[in-house]
Amino acid sequence: RKTTTNHDLTRDGFSMSADSRTSCVTTRTAVLVAWVAVFLFVAAAPVPVVMMKTTPAAMSVFLFRHGECYQPACGTHLCTSGISRARFLPSLFANTRRLKPPCKLYAINPGKPPFMAREYETFIPLAIARNISINTSFARGDEQTLANAILGDLDAGAVVAVSWRHTMIGAVATALGCTANMSSRCVAGSWPNLDFDTFVHMKFQRNYNGTSHHHSSWKIVNASTVHMGFTPVCDTPNELSHGACTELRRCKNTTQQNFAFD
Repeated sequence: RKTTTNHDLTRDGFSMSADSRTSCVTTRTAVLVAWVAVFLFVAAAPVPVVMMKTTPAAMSVFLFRHGECYQPACGTHLCTSGISRARFLPSLFANTRRLKPPCKLYAINPGKPPFMAREYETFIPLAIARNISINTSFARGDEQTLANAILGDLDAGAVVAVSWRHTMIGAVATALGCTANMSSRCVAGSWPNLDFDTFVHMKFQRNYNGTSHHHSSWKIVNASTVHMGFTPVCDTPNELSHGACTELRRCKNTTQQNFAFD
């Protein structure tokens, strides 16, 4: 008696019988279902969240005294030596000095009492060089309001420069959060009368979360006194006698218009 097998002979070789094919399909289906289950399990598993360490946002504020002007020789405007210093200011922010140039300028309003244009005139060359305007919304006595405006309207990386009366620069610094422990210039009335060559560089920092711009999130990190390294020619015997400059020349009462364009 001839024994039969479960294989059917075809032209191309062996092929599975119907029973074998059914069993194999069932096996493949089970394997496929198992792989789908594994995929769904992995997809549903919680993905670990990697917390990125953010770099704190920073900004800087420069506090400048107005340029030279010795009373009563020049009135409310800068002397020639003061104009020379004002024209020197843009070079402070050249690449070689490594100081980031300001994007906003503030100066005492020359149209309000005591009607002094010296602070405004000090920033004219810098404003022209940077192609930005000078905010003169604030007068003497508005130091706290000025500080609130500076800290409340800044983006990360901003740089602000302020030109103010030397006896009140400390008041501006204090309103910005600076203390005497950080710099002696952060005290009202502490600025030396004959010092026109230094300015205060204040650095601020906050953890920027992408939404909050409230000024309370800014915190001063440090404050330093920086020397410009500029010595103009003297305008008055008083300057010469104190060694604040070299030589001596007559002070010219230069108007704001001539100062900006001559």
